[in-house]
Amino acid sequence: MKHFYSKAGKVFLGITCTVFTLIFLVSSTLAVILGSKGLFSKDKTALENSMNDIAGRSYAALVLSKYKEDFNADRMEKSNCCYGIIQGKGEDLDLTDDSIYLYHNFKGSDLAADYYFHEYSLNDSSEFHFSDKLINLGTANAINTYNTDMYVKYDIQGIGYDFISSKAYVFANDQFYELADGAFECSVENEITGTPNTNRIYSHIWDTNKIAWTKLNNLEEENSSEEVDVEEQKESADKEDASEEKSSEEESSEEESEEILSEDTVEQSADANVLYINGKAYEPISNSVAGYTLGIYCNDGGGVLSMDNVADLSTIHSQLDDAPIVSLHDISTVGVYEEDPANINYAFVCFPDQAKLSAKVHSNDYYAQAANIVNTAESMKYLLPIMMVISFIIAVVSLVMFMCAAGHDKQKEEIVVGPVEKLPVDGAFAAAFILEMLASMMFAAGVSNSDRLSIYFCGFVCLVAYVFGMAVGLLFCSNLAVNVKLHRCWESSLFYKFIGKPYSKFKEELKTIRSTVKWTNRIWAIYIIVSVIEFFVIVSFDAAEICILWLIKKAVVAFVIHRLLRSYARIKETATKLAEGDTSAQVDLEGMPLFFEEHGKALNDIQSGINVALEERTKSERMKTELITNVSHDIKTPLTSIINYVDLLEKEDIDNAKANEYLEVLDRQSKRLKKLIEDLIEASKVSTGNIKFNMEKVNAVVLFNQSLGEFSDRLKGNNIEVVTSFPQNDIYLTADNRYLWRVFDNLMSNIVKYAQPGTRAYVDLNESDDKLCFVFRNTSKEELNISADELMERFVRGDRSRYTDGNGLGLSIARSLTEAMGGKMNVYIDGDLFKAVLEFNKI
Repeated sequence: MKHFYSKAGKVFLGITCTVFTLIFLVSSTLAVILGSKGLFSKDKTALENSMNDIAGRSYAALVLSKYKEDFNADRMEKSNCCYGIIQGKGEDLDLTDDSIYLYHNFKGSDLAADYYFHEYSLNDSSEFHFSDKLINLGTANAINTYNTDMYVKYDIQGIGYDFISSKAYVFANDQFYELADGAFECSVENEITGTPNTNRIYSHIWDTNKIAWTKLNNLEEENSSEEVDVEEQKESADKEDASEEKSSEEESSEEESEEILSEDTVEQSADANVLYINGKAYEPISNSVAGYTLGIYCNDGGGVLSMDNVADLSTIHSQLDDAPIVSLHDISTVGVYEEDPANINYAFVCFPDQAKLSAKVHSNDYYAQAANIVNTAESMKYLLPIMMVISFIIAVVSLVMFMCAAGHDKQKEEIVVGPVEKLPVDGAFAAAFILEMLASMMFAAGVSNSDRLSIYFCGFVCLVAYVFGMAVGLLFCSNLAVNVKLHRCWESSLFYKFIGKPYSKFKEELKTIRSTVKWTNRIWAIYIIVSVIEFFVIVSFDAAEICILWLIKKAVVAFVIHRLLRSYARIKETATKLAEGDTSAQVDLEGMPLFFEEHGKALNDIQSGINVALEERTKSERMKTELITNVSHDIKTPLTSIINYVDLLEKEDIDNAKANEYLEVLDRQSKRLKKLIEDLIEASKVSTGNIKFNMEKVNAVVLFNQSLGEFSDRLKGNNIEVVTSFPQNDIYLTADNRYLWRVFDNLMSNIVKYAQPGTRAYVDLNESDDKLCFVFRNTSKEELNISADELMERFVRGDRSRYTDGNGLGLSIARSLTEAMGGKMNVYIDGDLFKAVLEFNKI
């Protein structure tokens, strides 16, 4: 893999990925296109038939492009095509009948079995796309016709309902139309009379139909009856009555917008038991069922019909299956979309002339090209899938290796970030997307112009666009791979910088505010309740025009509340830290209101004063410690001389008893002074951190037992019984073995010196999951008139009379050593009960 870490190696991988991706795209595109045409079908003629259909469509575009002239007869003579043109629609025609053709160059009996047949509707808006090439990467050879159907309105001549199919029908333009589902509703109503105006309109339609039927019937009787004059007078009288009634109904219909109609039942015509449609009588639905109404709906509204005005069409149920579906234009008319009469319909038939194809008379026409494509595709039938699989594997492997090599260099161990890799991932993605779109547009321009420009020029444009797109994609992959390896995809993104980072900061602010200001939730609850009340007030007073101003006001108030809470939380958090002893805490004054900023500055000044005081105290403690150390060293030298001379005097044979007694006192006090000086020096070293610890794994049980063993004689001499409680198994901790021994020694020495003789002392070792706890307990022989904190200070002892030989440094040294080794030491006093607890981390 390291062979590809160089620039040349990465370029090689990029070129390999680009080339084999191109091979995969070309082979897969050809496989999909030719596969959809039947290349991989079991039927060997499927591809040939598909290509012949494409050729037939191309011939149709060529021929019908001159449908107003000669149908391009001169160009069709130089083709391998047998074709025919039929004017009108070619449905249900015998294509072997020569008489149906407007023009054809074959005999009907010679019609091939696999012929191309298609109907075209042409007008002035029709577009014809054809070129000399059968397969055109730009626009396919075809005819595009933009037909616009005409919207025609017809008066309704009758309405009926078929309970068998639950459908409503209207009769118009001398045929039945089925109403669309949303144009009617048959339902049960308490008021079964319907709406007056709708009933009146259809009563008029039925009366008109009846008059027409009566007139026709009377005319038939006039021809067969001898009393012609009487019948003519009757017919004239009926006609006048009908005319008057019709005029009255029309006036009523015209004035319906100005007149409030009564909701009472409208009176029906004299003979309401029969409804006439196209001269045929139908029973009304009300004769068959009761309690129903028929609602009819249109763009302008609608109405409800009484079933007395709806014909029962169940008797002609089987004749209504093929009725066209329409919607109502208004209550009494239907709107129907019909073909534009300006359209001219042609049917085109064609099939290849096998004799010319075999002789290769016309080697470059559509059928010849189709045959060449079929022959070439058959030879690549098994090669295309193999090329797809192999090229895909190589392209993917080379891309993966390219991304693995991205950011690596043979000369360097760390990831190398180049100019492209410095871009944020989302910014690089946006730039790559824009550039890829430009490449796609360039590629599409090359493809779409392949029928007008040179095929070589268009191919060059497409190739340049593809290589450019692949280069952009590989650069983005390199950017992504390097950022993933450096684990900085999110942190370096533009989204994080402009949205994610501010959001994270805002989220942390909310968390800090909630943890610091305990009544934050109550403030926001009050704010929300007030906002809801204001909203309902606005709604109740229908004051929608102020909603935008109200929303702006609420947003501003919420922002101000958040800023105030944030400022207060900062001040309180800093004050809490100072109270807990964190002298480095300071208030962040950025963005604070003036009155909060003043408090923050005051708190920062307090913090500065505390630091100054601590520095002075630390300086004083350091000087005191140095003084003690220096003085101790200065005292140690003459003390050593005193001890040596006392030792020499003790070796002399002195008979004076008083002198021997004085020497004994000198020896005892000098050793005590030496011990005090050594403790002072050690305490000074511990407090100043001058002790180097050798931390190692220590067996706590063994070390504890050894410490107890060292003090057994002294404990026995003072009549103190030690009761121990140790675990049976070994327990380990990390500490300096020598100094941990010193801690145990100081605590046991404390028991020996200050425990009440004749009592018990208790020493326990307790363990938990991760802690070890050493507990020392004893009863003091003197009254402990001092606090535990004071007892832990230097030079402080439980017996204020100070008649014992202690120096008050043992507990202080023990605590300092314990804390220096990572443990804790606490002292507890309960009356005369003294308790010391050591705590260490368990291994």
